[in-house]
Amino acid sequence: MVEEEAYASREAWAHSIGLSQTTHQELQTYRDHVYAHETHLQAHQTQLQLQVTLIQTQHQVHETRFQMQHAELAALRETDHRRQDQMQRRARQPGPEARIPDHQDASEDADSHI
Repeated sequence: MVEEEAYASREAWAHSIGLSQTTHQELQTYRDHVYAHETHLQAHQTQLQLQVTLIQTQHQVHETRFQMQHAELAALRETDHRRQDQMQRRARQPGPEARIPDHQDASEDADSHI
């Protein structure tokens, strides 16, 4: 009877060890699966963050281009206004054919009427 109990005890121990190893392997497989899934999620999150950064950068580039074009247009308008002002001032100035009478001309005109 002692031998039977010893045998049963060894068998139970071996069975217990086998279950422990199986359980350990299953847990290891599950842990590997979870790790792979977490890695995949992290990679996907990184990809999404990169896409957001790209979109933000593209928006900034477009905004900068818009501001540069707006500034260029404003500068062109300012230049155009200056040219128009200069042209209007020149148009108001007398040309080279306009004579400013001096005092000698005035006295000659007065003598000719006498």
